[in-house]
Amino acid sequence: MSPQIMKNMLFVAVAVLLYSCKIDHDKKVDRAKFSFKTGDDTELFFKNMRQSYYDLEENSVAKFNIFRYKDRVQEADHQLLNLAIVINYLQDEAYLLLEPDESLRDQDRLEVIWSGEAETGGTILLENYNREGMLEFVSQVYEALQKKARFTLKLEGEELPLLDDPREREAFRITVSDYYRLTRVY
Repeated sequence: MSPQIMKNMLFVAVAVLLYSCKIDHDKKVDRAKFSFKTGDDTELFFKNMRQSYYDLEENSVAKFNIFRYKDRVQEADHQLLNLAIVINYLQDEAYLLLEPDESLRDQDRLEVIWSGEAETGGTILLENYNREGMLEFVSQVYEALQKKARFTLKLEGEELPLLDDPREREAFRITVSDYYRLTRVY
């Protein structure tokens, strides 16, 4: 085979690999596809391609693995909303776990106000801290992030900035996107 053909084949292979590993910025969320089930193929993809971007906490008693994005902001002088992907490997399921900082942990509900371009905006509430409630809340924040929204957290009569740091926004977005791939929403 000629060197030029080899170069072309290598270029195509690299392009396909890069495209398949791309974390989607603009994909729409299809709530009809919401599921907590994972597949062997999606778990294998996560393990081989995405897991290296996460810190792993193994809970052998509960039979869970908890993955937290390595580049997340862990300490700040403002409220943080970090996420973790919890994989229940006995049930072949995965969950999104919202991990707010200490100042928000005792809140019975979270109220996030978002505003976007062209006078769009709304309120996102988290009142049920179960897996369905967290998935819906996180998905609404994710969809607003895709619209480049600004966020404020309504807390005890105050409106405090939320997800202002680009690193926080990107860690949130990537974690949700990886979770959607793991559970076949994407």
